[in-house]
Amino acid sequence: MKKRLIALTAVMALGVLGACGNKENNSASETPASTPSPSASQGKIVVGTSADYAPFEFHKTIDGKDTIVGFDIAIAKEIAQDLNAELVITDTDFDGLLLSLDTGKVDFVISGMNPTEERRKQVDFSDIYYNASQGVLVSKETADQYKTPEDLKNKKIGVQKGTIQEDLAKEIEGAQLTSLSKIPELVMEITSGRVDAVILEKPVAEQYAKTQSSTAVSDIVIEQPADETGFAIAVKKGDAQLVEDINETLKRLQDNGDIDRFVVEANELAGE
Repeated sequence: MKKRLIALTAVMALGVLGACGNKENNSASETPASTPSPSASQGKIVVGTSADYAPFEFHKTIDGKDTIVGFDIAIAKEIAQDLNAELVITDTDFDGLLLSLDTGKVDFVISGMNPTEERRKQVDFSDIYYNASQGVLVSKETADQYKTPEDLKNKKIGVQKGTIQEDLAKEIEGAQLTSLSKIPELVMEITSGRVDAVILEKPVAEQYAKTQSSTAVSDIVIEQPADETGFAIAVKKGDAQLVEDINETLKRLQDNGDIDRFVVEANELAGE
């Protein structure tokens, strides 16, 4: 599982703000990954994401403009609102997100990222905000051949670089891995017959199965350790104040049922 970082220069200004942001006046903008972090300017906070992972985060044309949306993005907007900050979205490859956080290009990362022990050595994490299982996307013509994890032995398997799925695939006997940066590229590997299966978070696999009629989600269930099934938000090591602020927002969203609503809305938007 994925997946998917504030070295806040303005941390003293942002850290003391309460969870009382003006939700109507806040706005979100997007910037290329190469643009320096604007968090040095008071009132902005930069989120890093890999926007190729519907319904978590993905590109959508809205009112004629390419826009990054998804339920992770909806959560990021709520965090910015509670900090009274403008959200700036930086889209980059998943395997470069933690580096962007470490170098201060982004202030936090939300991108379907699992808080594994290995990642905890590099960054700090928020509380878990969502749990999901793994799905195996295959060609619809071959779906009946994939019932158990044993059926993946000696197969050509596609995974996204730097993810939990890549680690899981490495444990499959005889698996021949194709590791790519972008999920759409992996789906093309299935449709072209270059790989037999792609391992993804199940909501993501189900979404691609809806939009790509030649694919299907198999019946395979991949078991995982409990600490690898949840998603959390990554923050630069030692930024305890931002972790606390993010956790307050997550608790509010969970208590109100907003995260479940965001998931439904993102799935609907991805399917349009």
